[in-house]
Amino acid sequence: MPVVVKERLLDLLQDNQQNYYELFVFFLDPDISSFEKEKKARDFLNKEIDKIDQKEIDFPATINTVKQWCENDNKQNCELFQTYLNRRQNGGEREYFKNVGQAFEFLIKVSPTKKVDGAWLYSSVHYWNDPVFHDLIITYLEELGLGEPKANHVCIYDDLLRSLGLDSFDLLLEDEYYHNAVIQLALGYAPPEFIPEIVGFNLGYEQLPLHLLISNYELAELGIDSKYFNLHITIDNIDNGHADKAIKVIENIYDKYRDKELFFNKLKRGFALNGHGVSSSKIIKNLNLEDLVLKILKRKALVGQLIHNETRQFGCKTINQWLSNPEDVNGLVTHLIDHKWIKFNTDPEQSVFWRMINEENGKMFGVFNPVERQIIHDWIAGSDHSSNFLAYSRELKNSQRIQDYLFSYISDGELDALQERVQKSHDLAIKICKLTPFLAPDSHHKSIGLWSTRKYVELLFPYLSSFNKTNS
Repeated sequence: MPVVVKERLLDLLQDNQQNYYELFVFFLDPDISSFEKEKKARDFLNKEIDKIDQKEIDFPATINTVKQWCENDNKQNCELFQTYLNRRQNGGEREYFKNVGQAFEFLIKVSPTKKVDGAWLYSSVHYWNDPVFHDLIITYLEELGLGEPKANHVCIYDDLLRSLGLDSFDLLLEDEYYHNAVIQLALGYAPPEFIPEIVGFNLGYEQLPLHLLISNYELAELGIDSKYFNLHITIDNIDNGHADKAIKVIENIYDKYRDKELFFNKLKRGFALNGHGVSSSKIIKNLNLEDLVLKILKRKALVGQLIHNETRQFGCKTINQWLSNPEDVNGLVTHLIDHKWIKFNTDPEQSVFWRMINEENGKMFGVFNPVERQIIHDWIAGSDHSSNFLAYSRELKNSQRIQDYLFSYISDGELDALQERVQKSHDLAIKICKLTPFLAPDSHHKSIGLWSTRKYVELLFPYLSSFNKTNS
């Protein structure tokens, strides 16, 4: 690990000032102990909870009305979605993603939370010997795909980003997009005193939001695999899915909690934590391809000179000179627009800049990869000329996912050693203790974590394990 990274992690351990991204990395670092993560989680969550105004929380008045409240919310969102479908069937345009580029922007900006999907429930696996928590544990295990990569939510989203060429774009994200992801990670490492907040957060997260229904529909319409989003519509259903389990868990824990009023107030605060950070709805509302294009250009500027033998000047500078400093990129774009090298709301082929980066004999051809060009294309094209369907959708649909073939050719023997230790032990508690660390958010989607999840399921919930085998 680089010295500078070690020094920054030491700052985090000592509770020095940090941003959300650094906390994100901290909680996902397997070399940092669970003890240190629990300490950090407690401090972070207490600060987040202090920001909550109890009076502003939209939540049922009593524990007895939670189920009906959730059912009403579910019904309302389904009705709103049907109204949306009626608008579309009557000739209405897409309302979230006008083109493929905007869909890419959305997938990039929600990626921090998707990379830790289910993380808020990790601590539940430590309570395996208390049946009250079994529905919560099962929910977490199902988020982990019961150990199958094709069903593990993080694996599915990583595979989606990889197949679209979006797996490195998170480097362009502002710190705020990591806020809610850090909340989820902190809840996953939180001590038992935060159980009410965890189940409250879980209740909010497992509801069926309107934006999920519409996103799923429009992504598929654009030729983008929406399996990840469709899975959350089906698995989170309020009849017998995660939304239903979330309600049952609350009722069961509430019955056993001594201080009912304290539990309910903590439950509400946990529910309210869903609203901290940049929500999917806010991301959709504020999609801005120009901002993303500028970030792409600034990243290119960081790698140095990009155009060979380019002498044409804009504002007394060559494009090379503009791109030598990331802070000058905005000025470059303004000059390209002023000189008609970028013509908005027309076929991008009419823009000199587009031909420079897209044609094989263009002076900037090869500087931008296909995904970056897709985003730039749709930024220039506007609503009438942008991409309404992913060009390589058919190839993606017909190809087998890499998850079917993932294999590590460089093994440190850790999985073999774990399998041997678990096999040699005849004590269930010891087996569970050895498996639990690899169900953590930093490991469950890796080979050792997937095997550990399957073994954990086999030991505690064999009926889930056998069903999974017969349906795999």
